Amino acid sequence: MPLFTKARSFLRNIFFPDHGEADLDHEVQSHLQLLTDENIRAGMPPSEAHRAACIELGGAEQVKEQVREIQIGNWLRSVLSDFRYGSRQLRKNPGFTAVAVLTLALGIAVNATMFSLVSAFMLRHPPGRDPQRVAVVTSINPGNGFLPEANPVSIPNFLAWREANQVSADIAAADQYRSVHLTPMSQSTAGQPQAIRSAAVSANYFSVLGVSPEFGRTFNDQEIQPGRNRVVILSHELWERQFASDASLIGRAIRLNRENYTVIGVMPSSFHLTGFTPQLWTPLEVTAANQTSNARKDRSLLLFARLKPGVTIEQARAEFSALARRAEQDFPEIEKGWGAAVRTFPDFLLYNFGIRNGLAVVMTTVAFVLLIACANVAGLLLARAAGRRKELAIRLALGAGGLRIIRQLLTENLLIAFLGGALGLLLAYWGIAFVRANMNFNEAMSAVPLSLDSNVLLFALAASTLCALLCGLAPALNASRTDVNNNLKEEGRSSSSSHSHSRLRTTMVTCQIAVALFLLVGTGLLFRGIFMIEQQNLGFRADHLLTANVVLDDARYKDAGQQNLFVRNLIPQLAQLPGVESASATSDLPATGPGTVTFRVQGQPEVPANQQLTAGDNVVTADFFHTAGIPLLRGRAFTEQDTPLAPRVIVVNQEFVNRHFHDQNPLGKQIQLNVSGTASQWSEIVGVVGNVKTYSEGIIDDPQVYEPFPQRPVSSFSLMLRTGSDPAALASPLRAAVAQLDAELPLANLMSMSALIDRQKGGNPFFVRVLASFAFLALILAGIGIYGLIAYSVGQRTHEIAIRMALGAKRPDVLRMILGDGMKMTAIGAAVGLALALPLPRVFDAIFYGLHLHEPRLYFLVPMTILAVALLATYIPARRASRVDPMSALHQD
Repeated sequence: MPLFTKARSFLRNIFFPDHGEADLDHEVQSHLQLLTDENIRAGMPPSEAHRAACIELGGAEQVKEQVREIQIGNWLRSVLSDFRYGSRQLRKNPGFTAVAVLTLALGIAVNATMFSLVSAFMLRHPPGRDPQRVAVVTSINPGNGFLPEANPVSIPNFLAWREANQVSADIAAADQYRSVHLTPMSQSTAGQPQAIRSAAVSANYFSVLGVSPEFGRTFNDQEIQPGRNRVVILSHELWERQFASDASLIGRAIRLNRENYTVIGVMPSSFHLTGFTPQLWTPLEVTAANQTSNARKDRSLLLFARLKPGVTIEQARAEFSALARRAEQDFPEIEKGWGAAVRTFPDFLLYNFGIRNGLAVVMTTVAFVLLIACANVAGLLLARAAGRRKELAIRLALGAGGLRIIRQLLTENLLIAFLGGALGLLLAYWGIAFVRANMNFNEAMSAVPLSLDSNVLLFALAASTLCALLCGLAPALNASRTDVNNNLKEEGRSSSSSHSHSRLRTTMVTCQIAVALFLLVGTGLLFRGIFMIEQQNLGFRADHLLTANVVLDDARYKDAGQQNLFVRNLIPQLAQLPGVESASATSDLPATGPGTVTFRVQGQPEVPANQQLTAGDNVVTADFFHTAGIPLLRGRAFTEQDTPLAPRVIVVNQEFVNRHFHDQNPLGKQIQLNVSGTASQWSEIVGVVGNVKTYSEGIIDDPQVYEPFPQRPVSSFSLMLRTGSDPAALASPLRAAVAQLDAELPLANLMSMSALIDRQKGGNPFFVRVLASFAFLALILAGIGIYGLIAYSVGQRTHEIAIRMALGAKRPDVLRMILGDGMKMTAIGAAVGLALALPLPRVFDAIFYGLHLHEPRLYFLVPMTILAVALLATYIPARRASRVDPMSALHQD
């Protein structure tokens, strides 16, 4: 049949079925009349000829049905008919429909809301051309630690690898963690000097990524040369916020780090790299000084390699690993143990952000919630199917096949699931807005585009379809095996079919209890971990501390002497401010994750490169320990006599002593620190202080060393002011004191230490609260499932209960029997859930770095909670069963 004829027939059968039925009826009647006429011509009487023709034809309606089955589009018409019938059935039972739809909507809503995070972090491609063909090359730290394969690369390695590798068409480099000072160009420009996050990139950075500016151009090769690199590209957000979207800004100068930079481009608003939030880009300057062997210690670059056609990521990984081994052979003192990691651009962004494990935990939790919701709805469908046994038996007796019954019931389930999905998407829209409003605890999270996008819509559609199968397949299969003879008899209503339904529902509710207990234990462990973090002693006094970050620019503070002089002049001036008890400076604020340094202990044997000793490295001024409230345990703190010309000294914490000196006295011991950018020197331990947590959101004490600021000045540091009152009141005096020394030097992150710690904890409390709400929802759904099963069981066993009571059973006996059934089912589910939850502490230890969760009491409290909820859910129908009137029940039966 020609395609056009098939299409016309399909459209006619679907949209004009009445015309087709009329034609079919006319054709069958015409054929019947022809057979009748032939029989009459053969000598039969008219009545007998018509009867013989009907017998030969096989029945007009049967012939019509056979024709309909082979008509083009019949399958779609049949499906539409099933949907119409299913919708009528659902409208006839609005209470059942509402409960089932709302239950699925809650499960789909929480899944879609959390999947929006997966979509934003894992499914959204980075900007640029074919990001899967861009490889990110980083260094592998032999000391391991957090994200050991995300360490930057040194400039000498960048230059060497760019020339030697055979797998990339081009390699770009970026220092993503810089900061610049943006100063108003004139008095008429509003605002104070600002510290702006920036990135220094090679000239080919944007071309390797495959992105173009919205306005202007990108860097050229000449602009990376010293003295010619005073050009800048702005982010779209900075251009809008700071320069009022002025298109004429291209070609004009702005003041950065006390020098004029010409704006040559503005990037589009879509240019965001997850985890990186630079507001502007400047050329990466490569000088002779940062090409020396000593510059290899300064690892600050991420490398972006556009792979050649046909080159795989595995080949690139092997190539750069070989180059890293060559660097180790050529420069063993610096490169020993260091390797190279290669990941695709999207995979690196996800790895570097460190959210993959957290997303896995969240999505597993909401998937369990959805399973519990599906089990509840499946229980409702089983109960409904039990009530429709006679209807289904009649349909089977009239010739409907088992597959036809299954298809009809699954169609009804699809309608329920799609209605639940639609309502779930509406709830998810509000849920995503709520999550987005609570994810503004840092710039990186705020920059993530969280929305109800196409990925979330497709996920909701898939989840709805899956729900229809999970909820409806077992009830449909059970219903298709209906015993026709028994169910067509009145006495068959308590037949084996109902017992089969009951067993299936009992199994599903038992699984609900197990999953709910599993989720509650997991959430309880996370709650316990967060509580330990909230209540732990950080090792210093965070109250009444005002902090601010300072970055000294190279234009005025290029050498160590100038940096030292600025700090030496500023700290006494800050200490004299009214309300200030003491002031100090530190390279890293306490419990904010200091940088690490490798070291050697004099007299101890050397260790392999991949086992090098590491410690947190802090550079502090003399009054730091007093200002921070860190106790001095042994020896002395730093003094004004620890000058650049004095013998080098360090202070270590107690954990350092515990790990490396055990019972020995550490005072007077010599330590060699391998600090980036400086020659390694031996330093004497002169003091031991108390432990300070490495991170405020962690519970681990790591070894830490403290160096005096005059002996190793740094250009980026934080100020700390100990006050006797509200720290916020000193914000303006602090700004004024810094401005007296340098009017163009901005302060960043000016806030109290308590506020800073709260910001660091960021999303942890929020996500644990979200998980807790999901676990609570699972508990409620499990309780509803228990109630529904027991209530249904009581309804089915009314006749049995009435006979028991007529034979002498008392109401307490009936109450105990029903409660016993519920508790038996709950105990089995709780035992299974408890067994599943036993490995959770070890799983969380592996997933969450530095968080050790062990709380044996949860394995007693949670099952008791489950049993209490189950007892309440069982008691209500059990109490109703104990009040059955035997005479009325037996009379009605």
